[in-house]
Amino acid sequence: MGKQDAQMIATDQQERLFLSLAEQLSQTFLHIARIAEAVPLKDTAIQTEQWSLVHDVAESAMLLTESYALNARLVQHLLHPQLEPVTISSLLYDASQQLKPLADRYGIELQIADLPRMSLIMSDRLVLQSALVSLGQVFIAAEAENEVMRPLQLAAHHSRYGIVAGLYAQGSELSTDAFRRSRSLYGTARQPLARLTSGPATGVFIADNLLHAIAAKLHVARYHNLTGLATTLPICNQLQLV
Repeated sequence: MGKQDAQMIATDQQERLFLSLAEQLSQTFLHIARIAEAVPLKDTAIQTEQWSLVHDVAESAMLLTESYALNARLVQHLLHPQLEPVTISSLLYDASQQLKPLADRYGIELQIADLPRMSLIMSDRLVLQSALVSLGQVFIAAEAENEVMRPLQLAAHHSRYGIVAGLYAQGSELSTDAFRRSRSLYGTARQPLARLTSGPATGVFIADNLLHAIAAKLHVARYHNLTGLATTLPICNQLQLV
């Protein structure tokens, strides 16, 4: 593939990602508008609670937009990945803290799996955390659609290729084929990943693009009896740190 062809593919991906983001934000603004319409004018306690909800929904949209902007800068080579040794447990904790306000709003328990002592990974911490947060927002929205909401889990484990880290849910119908098809549908279909959520699932595709910038990729994965989306990250070679 020539350089010009690669640039055309990257441009097409960015355009589709932008369209997906626009649709996601449109849904967010509609949600905020509905909340505002339902706020009673004379009940101060309910007003406080509802406007707090508006704040958390808007904060979630801001994080998604920041992740999109980070990806755009990486694609345009305005930023370059800064690879460094990263502790996966602290990374999952920081991502969960960013996701917690949104999860709490929907009444969804966000868990971090008990992690054994794990090797350091070599990655760009900002890019990886942004990818996990974008991914987590979609899983929270998907779980909120269910009548019975079950815990979501951020988890990591060793594999023969490195450390696998991602988001997992019970009863997920995600499949490798469905995820592969969604990559060609996002930005053009309203429900590119219907096996996971009824929305545009923009955070999944932002995460996928961010991971591509650090030579990783998103894939369907299993952890115990849970199914989710994860990425496999290279273990840090300690000799590189000497």
